[in-house]
Amino acid sequence: MALVATVVADQRPMSWGEFLARPDGERAEYSEGVAIMSPPPTFEHQEICQRLRDVLKSCLGTDSVVAVATGWVHASANWARIPDLMVLPSPPAGGDVVTDPPFVVIEVLSSNRRDDLVTKSVEYHREGAGQYWVVDPRERAIDVYAHATSAWRRVHRLTDAAPSATVSTPAGDVTLQLADILR
Repeated sequence: MALVATVVADQRPMSWGEFLARPDGERAEYSEGVAIMSPPPTFEHQEICQRLRDVLKSCLGTDSVVAVATGWVHASANWARIPDLMVLPSPPAGGDVVTDPPFVVIEVLSSNRRDDLVTKSVEYHREGAGQYWVVDPRERAIDVYAHATSAWRRVHRLTDAAPSATVSTPAGDVTLQLADILR
């Protein structure tokens, strides 16, 4: 029997100013007046992210901008998230955090599934991401959503029964093979 750790993020109410004044190197997200400090991702989680990055770079070219665990901040909305991966139109100004909406935002589900499936989904749509990809290792599925007027519209679902798809993004086409990402 495999042990599965349940990890709960530490949530601390604070102002946007207090959030910005935190010490450098403290990994945290901010939404709805709360700083969300998450523990480091698991080895398996990071392996999936690396495989996704490799697939994206292979399909989009080595000059494509694929950010891994980089902050996306919307200061006027007092909002900051750290998606697992983002495909960007260009490198962030100053090389620090992303301030423009990404072409693609990707989350790999872990123990806090509700946050990725509900809260972040709504926020990423509101902030203007072009696509939202959700990788679910437990269910062995990848869902690809496109930005529609009022909500996300699912355009692809990869499973063991339908293990591949070619996804058109503003940066180019990406051929996804479930077995390349979820082993």
